[in-house]
Amino acid sequence: MKKIISKVAFELIVITLGVLIALGINAWYNNFQQRQTAEQLLTKIAYELQQNIIRLETAASSYQQSIEQSNQYEHVLEETGETEQYAFVFKMLTVKQGAWQFSQNRDELNTLPVELLISLDAANRSTSEAKTMVNQFIFESHDELDELLENDLYVRYLDGMKRELTQVKFYLDYALLSSKSALTDLESYRETGKIAAKNESVELSTTL
Repeated sequence: MKKIISKVAFELIVITLGVLIALGINAWYNNFQQRQTAEQLLTKIAYELQQNIIRLETAASSYQQSIEQSNQYEHVLEETGETEQYAFVFKMLTVKQGAWQFSQNRDELNTLPVELLISLDAANRSTSEAKTMVNQFIFESHDELDELLENDLYVRYLDGMKRELTQVKFYLDYALLSSKSALTDLESYRETGKIAAKNESVELSTTL
């Protein structure tokens, strides 16, 4: 009787260990798959960040030139009292956000550090805001300039234009800063498994 009980107990232990090992292997494999999928998502998100940084840099440079152009027009008008044919060129801002949007609410992101997710989300949000500001500004009509006849009204128009340009430039600079920071965090995590500590304090300022 004792031999039978011992045999049954041994078999139960073996079966239990087998089940536990199988569950452990399954959990490990699931975690491995999640990490692999997360790595693929990070690769695509990194590419999007790189492309967006290029586009944001181009847009920020273009709007800085427009601000300087506005200052030049205003200076000529104040100095000579003559108006010029104002020629501002504004380009639409297109950005890539498909990979980040696709990754939302996916279990794979649970394997990533919270700090990295916050950094990536901040970059995505600021880029969306910059895109909205740029494209909304472009679609706003400035046809009223043709109806202004007095020089002081031209000056007021140019001053208002400059304020809007400066505001848009601020959003572009912030999105650019956030995107570069997120890309640095992402690359640091992929290389070391950690987010590099940031000791420097970066501030953005503008004059309206």
